[in-house]
Order: sequence, then structure tokens, then C-alpha cells
Amino acid sequence: MAGIGFELKKMMAGKGWLGVAQAYTYSGIIGSGPWVLSILGILLASALGLSRSGVDQSAEFMSSVTYLIATSLVLSGVLQLLFVRFMADRVYEGKAEWVLPNLLGALTIMSVIAGVIGSTIALLWFRHDPVYALLMLVNFVVLCNLWLTVVFVSGLKQYQAVLLLFFISYALLLLLAWLLRTGGTLGGLLAVLAGHSTLLLTLLVLVMREYQGEATPRFDFMQRRWIHPSLIITGVLFNLGVWIDKWIFWFDPTTSDTVNGVLRASIIYDTPFFLAYLSIIPGMAVFLIKVETDFVETYQRYYSAVNGQGTLSEIQIYRQDMVKSIRDAFKGIFFVQSLCVLLFFWLADDILAWLNLSPLFVHLYRIDLFATLLQVLFLTTLSISFYFNLLRQALWMCLLLTLANALLTLLSLWLGATFYGYGFALALLLATAAGIAALSAKLNRLEYLTFMMQR
Repeated sequence: MAGIGFELKKMMAGKGWLGVAQAYTYSGIIGSGPWVLSILGILLASALGLSRSGVDQSAEFMSSVTYLIATSLVLSGVLQLLFVRFMADRVYEGKAEWVLPNLLGALTIMSVIAGVIGSTIALLWFRHDPVYALLMLVNFVVLCNLWLTVVFVSGLKQYQAVLLLFFISYALLLLLAWLLRTGGTLGGLLAVLAGHSTLLLTLLVLVMREYQGEATPRFDFMQRRWIHPSLIITGVLFNLGVWIDKWIFWFDPTTSDTVNGVLRASIIYDTPFFLAYLSIIPGMAVFLIKVETDFVETYQRYYSAVNGQGTLSEIQIYRQDMVKSIRDAFKGIFFVQSLCVLLFFWLADDILAWLNLSPLFVHLYRIDLFATLLQVLFLTTLSISFYFNLLRQALWMCLLLTLANALLTLLSLWLGATFYGYGFALALLLATAAGIAALSAKLNRLEYLTFMMQR
């Protein structure tokens, strides 16, 4: 599924620094995906000054979209990893024609689940504003489907088309947000819906062109033999682990305020997090090149030798090459993301002043910057664990992240404002360190695990 990475690597070949710069720029945008671009879109749309009847509704809009992103990521996690595993296995078996009908089946299931849950929430808590409730519901369903579809991006070879779709979709979002700014939150939500719907539909067209098959929903991925319960739990826990500290701050009355009578927001916690998260783009660029391309090449070479009866010496050499590619990936990601973090850390006061934000955000912004570094390393460890089929390890990494983030965030609330943000950062540090240690131990026993643990 690393097709786009290999295409970007071709761009670097023989084109000098310009080709390298282009490839890393493209991979940064594609690797970050709609998740980070959505955050940027929210911040820019909010800056347009959404108002209704003369009342500024930027805070309500930002809070509404934040809830949509957080809840849709957690819900889509139920199917996301499970479906990615099914899809990758079928492509490996040469059954790419299974991908499209099963994607349509997965989107059907996700639409029904999201629709039922979203409708229930709308009826229980948003009956006072039916238009707002409807926009939130439709946005929720679209986002759940978008997170499922976007996993195909790394497998598509048409990186220029993907970049163009990202640009068109988010440009449309911002244009409509500006045109509808007098509609307040409702206008902003309509703009978000239009942008994400455009991205979802156009990505589906690209997927249909890449994986041709019958355009009729199928549900083969739900057969018992292809269901891995650990992947379902891991998908939910990962997204829950990333967001649980925000929910704790949202629902603690000492750190949050109500924005529309139902939703609560913690401006002092959310704003630094969103700003810091934009710094993750360079790390994700290196991730796409180093892990999804360089590591995958050595991984495929190693297992081709294993499955093709390569000699023991060849297998050992390929194993060493693969381990080296993993080390290089971690070093490259750590180096680039650390430089980025240190730069933003140094410029923190100027950045907040330029954005006309309170200097009180500086301390938490700097903590969140280091958390983004740890999150890229966590994602790298998790991704490599999946490649080696270490599903239990991936599960307990995400479980550790979720529990540690919840407990340490509650502790930080008890200790006071000076400690805000440390819960998230320390939870990522613990989960990443434990994951790297376990992965290192597995790699030291790779031949044994490869040949003696097969079922």
C-alpha cells in the first residue's frame, strides 16, 4: 500500500535538491492528510470572524467542528484498521478487485452506524436548533466516511491528483466560509460540509480508477475469518488516547465554558494544541518517505527471501538491511521533527503575538510542541508493529496511551495550571518508549519469530 511513497521517491531520483524538496513537501501534505488540514481549515475559517446577527460565533464554530473531528475519528476507528488489514491482504494476494466493493460495503456500514448514533445525539441534545443539528449530523457521517476512505491515499500512485484534490477541497471550504461568514456557525458548518464532501467524493473517484471492480457493496471483510478483534479495539483506543485529555478539559467546569448551551470548550487548552499540531507536517513527511517507502522496500526484500527459499546468509543480510532502515527512519523523523519543534519553541512568543493570542498560551504551546514530536515517533512504532503483525503489542501501546493520558491529565488538573499539557506529553513518552523497547526485543528475535512462530 506504499504506492504513493514509491512515486515520490522516483521524484527525488536524479533531480537534486529540488526533487528532494518537492518530494518532502508533497509527502508532508499527503502524510498529514485531512486530519491536520482540517485543523488548519478550522483556524483559518474561525479567523474570518463568523458572526450571526452581529454576534461573533467563531468559538462556537471551532468547538462544533472540533467535536465532529474527535468523535468521528473515534467511531471510524472501529472499522479503519480492520478494513486496512483486509484490503492490504487482498492486494497482496492479487485480489485487488475485492477492494472497491468492500470499501463501498464499509462506507455503507459506517454511514448507518454514524447516522444512528448522530441522530440519537441530535434528538437528545440539539432539538432546540434543528438546522444546526442536521448540519452536525451530516458532517459527522461525511467525516466518518472520509477517515475510512483516506487510508487509500498512501496506496494511490497519483500523488499530484491527491494534492490537487486536497487543495480544491480546502480552498472551497475557506471560500464558502468567507462567503457565508454572516451565517455564523451554520454558515461555517455548511462550508465544512461542502469541502469535506468534495474531498470524499473525489477521493472515491480516484480509488475507483485505481482499484477497478464491481461498484456494488460487499461485506467480505466482515467474515469471521478476516475479523481481528484486536484491530477494532486498537483503532478505537488510538484515537481515544489522542483525544481523551481534551475531553477531560472540556468537561471540567474549572477549565472550560459552555459555547452553545450543550457543547463545552477549553480555549486555554485547545488553542495551543491546534497550533502545535500544525508542526507535525515535517515529521509526517519523513514518516511517509522513510517508513512507507524505504522501510517497506527492505521489508519486502526480507520476506521475499523468506517465502522464496532464500539462503540463510541472504535472509540475515536482508534482515540487517531492514533493521537499519528502521533505525534510519527513527533517526530521520526524530532529527527533522526536533528541529521543527525547537524552531517553533524559540519563536513561540512571536507566533502568538502575530496571531494576536494571549501570552498565557506560550507555556502550554511549548509542551504541545514536544508532544507532537512524541506522537510522530509513536505512530512510527505503531506502524512498524503492524507490518510485523504484532497486533497485541499495538493494542497494549494504545491502551497504555489512553489510560496514561487520562490518569496523568486528571493529575495535572489537580496540580494546577502550571502542569496542564504534561499529561498528554508524558503519556505519549511512556507509550512510545515502551513500544520501541518491545519492538527492539522482537527484532532481535526476528528469525525465530519468522520461522518458529508460524501457525
